[in-house]
Amino acid sequence: SGFGHVSPDNVFRVCDQPHPKLVAEMVVSCVQGNIDAAYTRMKELCDMGYSATDIITTLFRVTKTAETHEFVKLEYLREIGFCHMRIAEGVNSRLQLSGLLCKMCKITQQ
Repeated sequence: SGFGHVSPDNVFRVCDQPHPKLVAEMVVSCVQGNIDAAYTRMKELCDMGYSATDIITTLFRVTKTAETHEFVKLEYLREIGFCHMRIAEGVNSRLQLSGLLCKMCKITQQ
């Protein structure tokens, strides 16, 4: 179960959390306003078997340290918080995450 060697990748596999690098790529795509690339990355994470809760939690941690304007970061965190509340209430579909990515891209374009 330990994969024989302690490395960052193996730690995330054991903890069953999406790797922050993959989620960071999704955030960078949103900052660039590229919804297609962001959705593709999110779809890959869902296809790997990660739940919406796993993805949104990691997305929150990654966005807090993202290299972007403070206003954009705060608006992203606000939208992530709203989406996290909806997911926690039981509406944990891929559609919620897709809507979040659209809102994040829209924030960047304003």
